[in-house]
Amino acid sequence: MEFKDYLQQKHVLKTGEKKLKDISVMQYINRMENMREEGIYKEENQIDSILEQKLQKRYKDWTTYRKTIEHYLSSKNY
Repeated sequence: MEFKDYLQQKHVLKTGEKKLKDISVMQYINRMENMREEGIYKEENQIDSILEQKLQKRYKDWTTYRKTIEHYLSSKNY
């Protein structure tokens, strides 16, 4: 499933997830694109300690970027 489609439907696919507003969906997509462009995320299949260190070093609010990757990885399973 495409990442955007997953974000728009994750509240239906996963119990306990809330529906995202369109602006939030676009923010997730932009974060993912920025991480790819900066070479932080290189299509890893899991978040390991090295990736987490890159996020912590680059972003003040690194947990938001970690969550973005978690959602992206979940989207690949649908």
